Amino acid sequence: MTLPLNVMDRTISYLVAIIIDVVVGSSPFLGLSTYETLAIILLGSAIYSLILTDLSISLPASLVPFTLLSHSYFFLAISSLSVALSFYLRDKATAFLLALGVSLLVFDLNAGYQVLGFIILVGVLAYLKVDLRGIVANGIFLLLVASAVAIGQGIDSATVNALSDGAYYSLFFGVLGLVIENSRLPRRFPRIPLLFVPYALVTLGLGIPPEYYWWSESSFVFRANPLSLWVPVIYFPQVNQILGSWPLAHLFVHLPLGVNVYMALLTYISGVGSYLMFKKLGVRQATLFSLVYQVLSPFPHPYLLLGYAILPFTVYLMSLNARKSVKYSAIMLTSVVGSSFPLFPVSAIVMGAFLRRKELPWIGVAIVGANAFWIIPYLVLGGPSLGEISSSLTLALLLPVLVVTAKLEDKVKVLTALVSLAYLVSGLPYSELAYPVAIMSSLLLVSGEGVKKVLAGVTISLLLVTAVFQVGSYHPLTIPPTIQKISKEVENATLVWWNYSYPLLSPVPFNTSPVVTQGVQYVVNSQGEVLPNPKYIGFPAFFKVILPDNLSRANGTWVPGVYPLLTLNSSHFLWNYKSDGLLVNVSKGVLIKSEIGVQFIAWRIPNNESSLLVSLNGSWISYFGNPILFLGYNVSNQSSVTPINFTALTLWLTNNGQVLLYSKGVHKLPSGYPIPTSGQFSLNFYLEKQGNFTFLTGETIDGEFHPLDINTTLPWNEIGSLGLILPLKNELNFTQIQVSSFVPVNITQNWIYWNSSKQFQVAFYPSTALNGTVYYKSSGSISVEINGVRAENGSSFTKVSNITLISGPGPVNVSALYFTYNKSATYVVGALPINTTYQVKTKQLIGGEELIVSSHLPLNMTIIPIKGIGYKVDGSPFKGLITELSPGTHVIQLVYPGEVFLIPSLYVSILSFVIALLSERVGEGLNEIRRFVGIILDKIES
Repeated sequence: MTLPLNVMDRTISYLVAIIIDVVVGSSPFLGLSTYETLAIILLGSAIYSLILTDLSISLPASLVPFTLLSHSYFFLAISSLSVALSFYLRDKATAFLLALGVSLLVFDLNAGYQVLGFIILVGVLAYLKVDLRGIVANGIFLLLVASAVAIGQGIDSATVNALSDGAYYSLFFGVLGLVIENSRLPRRFPRIPLLFVPYALVTLGLGIPPEYYWWSESSFVFRANPLSLWVPVIYFPQVNQILGSWPLAHLFVHLPLGVNVYMALLTYISGVGSYLMFKKLGVRQATLFSLVYQVLSPFPHPYLLLGYAILPFTVYLMSLNARKSVKYSAIMLTSVVGSSFPLFPVSAIVMGAFLRRKELPWIGVAIVGANAFWIIPYLVLGGPSLGEISSSLTLALLLPVLVVTAKLEDKVKVLTALVSLAYLVSGLPYSELAYPVAIMSSLLLVSGEGVKKVLAGVTISLLLVTAVFQVGSYHPLTIPPTIQKISKEVENATLVWWNYSYPLLSPVPFNTSPVVTQGVQYVVNSQGEVLPNPKYIGFPAFFKVILPDNLSRANGTWVPGVYPLLTLNSSHFLWNYKSDGLLVNVSKGVLIKSEIGVQFIAWRIPNNESSLLVSLNGSWISYFGNPILFLGYNVSNQSSVTPINFTALTLWLTNNGQVLLYSKGVHKLPSGYPIPTSGQFSLNFYLEKQGNFTFLTGETIDGEFHPLDINTTLPWNEIGSLGLILPLKNELNFTQIQVSSFVPVNITQNWIYWNSSKQFQVAFYPSTALNGTVYYKSSGSISVEINGVRAENGSSFTKVSNITLISGPGPVNVSALYFTYNKSATYVVGALPINTTYQVKTKQLIGGEELIVSSHLPLNMTIIPIKGIGYKVDGSPFKGLITELSPGTHVIQLVYPGEVFLIPSLYVSILSFVIALLSERVGEGLNEIRRFVGIILDKIES
C-alpha cells in the first residue's frame, strides 16, 4: 500500500523535524564549546526557515531538558530568537542564520577552514537560490558585536579578532556571491574544471596529516622497492601501490608541500571524476552532487583518498556502452590504480551491483584478475594495515533519512546505501571499506526523480556538516626535532630496535618486536634516546677475521679498580636512619625484612668529587611490590616514604627498571634495564658528575654491563644519603653493600684509556693462562704487575693468570700489551701487525637482500637466524649458522619468505589484461567458427 503524496510529504517533514530537534536538543550534552552549540542551534533554525517554517516552533522545546537540568536559559533564549526570525522572515532569514552559524562553527579555526566554510555556504545557498544578502547582513551584525566587545575587552582581544575575521569573510563572500549571482560567465569559460579548484587549493594549506608522516626520502621503508614484500625483519607489503600512490608519492616528495600537492590533486580529481559520473548517470544537479562528493574526500588517509578519487571514473567506465575490449581494459587499469586502497576492488564491485549492471560478474572477474598480482600474495601472507574512519553523528543520522527512500527507489540501491552506511558507522573491522561506497550510493540514491527535494536537501546538508566536522577535527602533524637527532645518530646502523614514535622515519632497517639481540646495533628507547647495544655483533650476519696461526687475541675479563667509601656486610653493618618496622639481622649475612607497611633504611655517603659506584650483592628471600634503591638529600628518621617527602633519585628494583626523581614533584626519567626479582643478584649502578648534574651512565646486572646516559637532573651536591625502600613482605639477604668512587675506563681491543686524579689500577684476568715475553706501550707512565710480580718490557713469565696495570694521576692510553712465545704473539691489547679490515656492502633486492663481503684474510661468518628467511652463499643454499669464507669476495643473499607468490600472481594479472584486450577478437573468431560449422552441417543435411 502506498501513502498518498501529501501524506508522504508530511511524513518526511515530520521526520526531518524530529532529526533537527534531536540534533539541537542533544548538542548541549555533547561537551561542545558554546560557539559550536550555538552554531548547531542556528543551523537548525536555518533549515526550518527554508523548508519547515510551520514546524519551527518545536525547536526551543527540544532544549527544555537541558534548561531544566542546567538552570541556564541562554541556549533556550537564542533558539527562541532564531526561531522567531525563521518563522516570520521565512527564507529571507536563511542566509543570515546559516552565515552566523558557520561563523561560529569556524570561530576558533585557522583561515583555511574559515574560507572552506564560507565557500561551501555560498555554493549551497546559490544552488538553493536563496537570497545571499543575509550573508552581508551577518557581516554587519558581527562588526557591531565586535565593536561592543572591544569596548569592554580592548581592540586587541582574541574574541574581537575572531569576530572581525568572521565579519570580513561574511562581507567578502556575501558581496562576491551577489556579484556571481547577478552575472553571466562567457559561454567558453571553463566552468566545470574551475569549479573544483577552490577546495583543492584549501587542502594545500592543511599541513601534513599523521598518516603521511613517513613520506620522506630519509625513510628507509619509503625508499624500499615496492615489488618487495619485505624489508629486513619486517613484512611491509606495498605491491598494490605500484601504479597508484607509490609513483605519485615519490614524484611529489621532491616538491615543496609535496604531501599537500598529492592531497590537492586527488581532491580535485575526485570532484572532476564524480561530475563525469553523475552526468553520465543522468543526475540533474550533477554539479552540486559532485561538489558534495569532493568536499567529503578523505584527505587524511593517503590510500583511501586515491581509491575515493578513482572510484567515480571506474563507475563511469562501467556505465559506458563501448567495445568490451576497451571498456574492460580501462576498468581493469583504473582498478589497479585505485587499489592503492586494498579494498578498492570490493568497493568497485559493490557499486557495480548498485548500478545493476548486467555484465557485473564479468567486470568483477576482470577487476580481480587485474589485481591478482597483489591479491594472491596478500591472501597468503596478509595485507597492509588499514586506517580508521572516525564515524560521526551526522552520518548516523543519515540512516533514518535513507530509510524513507525505501518506498521511492529500487530496493537493491536502498539496501546497498543503508548497509554500507551502517557498516561505516559501526566501527567494525575494515569499516574504511564502506566509506566511498556509502558516500557515492547515498548521493545517487537521493538524486533519483522520485525523491523529494527536501529529502535530497537534508541528505546533502548532513553530508556537508560531516565534511565540516572532518576538517574541523583534523590536526596536522609536526615531526619533533628529536626524530632528526635520532636519524643522524643511527644513519649508518645495520639494524635498530625502535621503541619510540614515528618508527617508519628510521633511515635504516628497524624492528619493533624483539629479534636476536646480537643483531640490533642501537636501541631507540621510549624516551627517544639512542643507546648502543653492547651485545651487538652484526646483522644479518657477522664476520670475524681468522688470524694466522702465529697471531691470537687473549680472552678474559677486565676489572677496573675502585675506591671504597662505604662497605657494609655481616661483620660491619650500621645505619644512620631506619624506620621502626624494618627488621635487621646480621647472624647469617645481612637479613633485612619489612614487617609492616613500607619501611626504609639509609646511610650517609662520604663526599666524593665526580663519581659513585653503588654495588648490591645478595639474594631475594621474598619479593613483593616495588622495592627501591634511592640516593637522597635531607633524609632523617622522620622522613616519609609514602609519599617520599625529601629529594631523592629512585632506582626501582623491578623488571621495568624505572627511574624517578622526587624533587618539587615527581619526574619520570628514562628507564634502566630489568632487575632480577628472585634468587641471587649482583647489581652495580654507575653515577657520574657531568656539569652540576648527576648522570646514570651504566648498570652491571649479574656481571653484564649495560651502558646508559640518563641525565637525572639531580644536582651532584644533593647526593648525601643512600637507602632502600621496602614494601611489606619484602625480605632479602645481603652479602655486601658498597659505595665506591670509580674512574671511567674505555676498553677496546686496540687500546685502553683512563684519566684519574690519583693512583689507579686496572686488572685483567685471562680465561686461559698465558706464557711468553711481555711487551707493553703506553702514552702515560704505567707499571705492570704479572701474578703480583712487577714486570718490565721484555721480561718472561709462565702461567700468567693476573695482569695489573698501575698508573699515577693523569691521562693514560695503553696502546699495546702482548706476549710472544715460540714465534707466536698473543695480544691482550693493541693493533695487530697485519691488516685485519674487511668490507661488507649491502644491496637491497626484489624479495631479498645481498651482502658482498671482501677480505684478504679468511673470515668466520655467523648467520643471525630469522624465522622464515632463507640464505644463499655464492649462489648455493645455506642452512647452517656458521661457515668459513676463504680470502676474496663472496656474495651472501637473504631470500624473504613468500616473495615467490609474486611471479605466478603477476602472470595471472598480465594474462587477464591480454584476455580483456582480445576478448572481442576471440568472440568474433568463435562466432565465425560456429557459423562455418553451421554451414557445413546445413550442407550435410541437404
